[in-house]
Amino acid sequence: MVMLIQWTVFADMRPDAEPLTILDFSNDDPITIPDSAETILVEPSLLMLPDSIVPSVTPVDTELPDSLIIPYSITRDSLGQLYLLPDSILLDSVRLDSLRQVGFITDSLGIDSLIQVFISLESAAGDSTARGGGFLDDPITGKTDSMVYRANERMMYAYDNGEVYYQDMILIADYTELDLDTKHIYAYGVSDSTGVATRPVFQQSGSEDIIMDTITYNLDTHKAKIKNIFTRDGDGILRGGIVKRMPDQTFNIAGGQYTTCDHDHPHFYFQMTKAKVIPGKKIVMNPTYFVMEDVPIYFIGLPFGFVPLNNNQSSGFIMPTFGEQSLKGFFLRDGGYYWCPNDYMDMTMLGGIYTLGSWETSLSSRYRLRYRFNGALNINFAKEVFGDRGSADFGNMTNFRVQWSHTQDPKFRPNSTFSASVNFSTSGYNKYSSNNINDYVSTQINSSIAYSKSWPGKPFSFSTNMSHAQNNKDSTVTLAFPNYSFNVSRIYPFKRQNRVGKEKWYEKINFTYTNTGTNKVTVKERDLFSEEMFKKMKNGMNHSIPISTTLNLFNYININPSVNYTERWYFDKVKKEYNPETNMVETTDTLRGFYRVYNYNFSASMTTNIYGTFMFKSNSAVQAIRHVMTPTVSFTYTPDFGQAKFGYYEHIQQDSTGRMGYYSPYENGVYGVPGRNRSASMSFSLKNTLEMKVRSRNDSTGTKKIKILDELSFRGSYNFLADSLNLSTISVALRSSIIKDFNINLSMVFDPYQVDQQSGRRINKFLIRKGKLARLQSIGTSFSYRINGGATSAQGYNNINGNNNYLPGQDIFDTGDLLYGEEEDYESALREQVNMRRRLMTGMYYDFSIPYNFGVNYSVSYYNNGIHKTVTQTMSFNASVNLTSKWAITYNGGYDFQSKKLTTGVFYLTRDLHCWQMNFSWVPIGFLKSWSFNISVKSGVLRDVKYDKRSSYYDNFYDK
Repeated sequence: MVMLIQWTVFADMRPDAEPLTILDFSNDDPITIPDSAETILVEPSLLMLPDSIVPSVTPVDTELPDSLIIPYSITRDSLGQLYLLPDSILLDSVRLDSLRQVGFITDSLGIDSLIQVFISLESAAGDSTARGGGFLDDPITGKTDSMVYRANERMMYAYDNGEVYYQDMILIADYTELDLDTKHIYAYGVSDSTGVATRPVFQQSGSEDIIMDTITYNLDTHKAKIKNIFTRDGDGILRGGIVKRMPDQTFNIAGGQYTTCDHDHPHFYFQMTKAKVIPGKKIVMNPTYFVMEDVPIYFIGLPFGFVPLNNNQSSGFIMPTFGEQSLKGFFLRDGGYYWCPNDYMDMTMLGGIYTLGSWETSLSSRYRLRYRFNGALNINFAKEVFGDRGSADFGNMTNFRVQWSHTQDPKFRPNSTFSASVNFSTSGYNKYSSNNINDYVSTQINSSIAYSKSWPGKPFSFSTNMSHAQNNKDSTVTLAFPNYSFNVSRIYPFKRQNRVGKEKWYEKINFTYTNTGTNKVTVKERDLFSEEMFKKMKNGMNHSIPISTTLNLFNYININPSVNYTERWYFDKVKKEYNPETNMVETTDTLRGFYRVYNYNFSASMTTNIYGTFMFKSNSAVQAIRHVMTPTVSFTYTPDFGQAKFGYYEHIQQDSTGRMGYYSPYENGVYGVPGRNRSASMSFSLKNTLEMKVRSRNDSTGTKKIKILDELSFRGSYNFLADSLNLSTISVALRSSIIKDFNINLSMVFDPYQVDQQSGRRINKFLIRKGKLARLQSIGTSFSYRINGGATSAQGYNNINGNNNYLPGQDIFDTGDLLYGEEEDYESALREQVNMRRRLMTGMYYDFSIPYNFGVNYSVSYYNNGIHKTVTQTMSFNASVNLTSKWAITYNGGYDFQSKKLTTGVFYLTRDLHCWQMNFSWVPIGFLKSWSFNISVKSGVLRDVKYDKRSSYYDNFYDK
């Protein structure tokens, strides 16, 4: 055997010393060593090392073909002779570190006596064929706590967590043997002191780690035979009995199991007779049956199966769901195709059919361009056929819906934005075709498409939008397009560019300019885009120029005078005449043209802050209380624009008695018309805040502030030129959060005038004449309070604000059984559903980290018009408690003060079953009485493995 020795020696006196010169040495003359040699004597002249030098060796990558690098070591005897020994002799004293270098044995003087050398073992010419088996394509390396090489057997053995590296393959095991002739690696685990056997781990780039009992791997063919495999792919866990690994990294399995349970002994699995696994793509199974708690359930089996393993988006078919809906019959729906052409968009196409003649189809697409924009488009179309032909309840209609959302990234074109939120549908879609309860109870839908633009360094900005509002109850649609707004931000025309000295009063004069325009129409759904719609369109433009300044009086009072000018441009006006035949004022003509309607007013406001502080003793728990009052008085004068010189009003006969009145030719204008009477009003308000400073050990300053009153304000006005009822109502508002997690909001309105007891109208007589200062016209207050124990949690199942849109016992795709109910029942159902939407909670993911949770919301309102008094109160509450770490119960409900009984409430019972979850919900009373039971696998990979049983609240209509 011929051996070529190569090494590089690094010398260092001590770890903290400066490094010495690097000594490189290569022996160019091969050393012939007998095959039976176990010890090789190396002449000292070949490697001269001072005794004081602590040596270490870095292996040199060999360029030799068909070679195997194995470790040898050099040792120095007592006479100074250097010996080269294979590691098999030094197994008891040599240990490899993480850099695959030999650790050194230190003598009493602290000087190492061992050096690791890597030797390239090369067969003599023609010897490889004689021994059988060629050389490897790449070097095989590794690290281990102990290793034995038997040159005469051409076998290598690694022990104690040995690692073998070959190309992109890594094998980790407590026992590994390598046959250089057959190029087979065989590995298995070793039992520890407790009797538990370790298991080898096989790693290869691009695939998950594989754990097994034994493995035989061929370095040439890359095939492997494995027993008792264990590997993960996403949420899925694959266990196999006898496994063959193919060169393309696929697996053929006999007697395997597939589950999502990560328990050492899985609670359930699918037993596969045979299967083929393509890592990262799919598992294809032969006949498969279900096993629960080691009990095989053969009737829950499949002749074949397919499980996708691709963690990335990929195109594919979507399996439909089936069921029954009493309105449309049996159905097969929500099946179709998912298409993902690239990383920037995808598309889902679904369809469904019903046995009574209805069918539906939908297309949804999402798109995203990172740092630019993202959005989604949904188009739904449905043909609805329900009821018996010829009967009163038979229906045959076509419905559709278009939804589009678009959002622009703020960093993309920061000076312009474009956004869209479109939700347009026929009025019958939400009632008959939607599969979402939110759509069913919604009576109003809105849309908006907006664009805005600003110019950096300039005071200009522009925005435009299109809006849509639709009332599904009466099929009324309001469209506004285009709407635009052009704004000029605040400009100080008299401000000096290079000011010297104090600012002059006239430099504070400023103005802004706003120009808006709109074109809108309100029509029935059936008249959309018809000639009638275009005739009803209202349009116009509005210009607003407020001019204002700020003055300071006595350094404490701020005065803000202003002049406001508004001008409207209209393109039509109406002419009205009294019709004696109908005894009504009727529109006789619409005149097209350009018409200016303007108005202006003058105003001035005065405000200041008044502070009051009450100090306590220095050793008092309360250090100080501060009261801040902000009084504001403003005066506004508006001329009478009802004078004939303006032309904004016409005098006309109102009825057959000859009573005269006024109408405005511009009363249909989108921006209104100026008032007909003069106004000189004074508004006044007083705002109060109250704070307290108390001692606090938790604050670094030793004190902290507490707000006693966030706001206590009074507001009103007085019109000096009104002919009666000069004083307005007085409003009072109070806000306080002095108690943690307890917020109080109170609003009140007081009326100082008397009321006609016959008509209920206010009369020009103060209540003070009757000994009362004012009458409480209305009051409203609300508060909420919440307590919970344990860790706070994100929004979860036991949260009153949970976002579950479905009722227990309701199929999430069920929409229409309610349609056969009577009108009174329909209105009652809507009220119940709206009230319950906040009380319903997600039943799939209960948060067990909160031991208990209780919340209550209460609101009350009072109204008194002088004759009748009404009080409205509402209260809702929820409570949840974890009976154990796995059992939880929740109740959500409310109280109806008018009927003096509990409103419809929902009980939830949840059980965490490790890899499964059980949920039971029950509505015991009320119109929505129903129940639901569900037990399902938690993982979304096997989301169809579940059992559902429920009663629908829609069935309550048919029980009558």
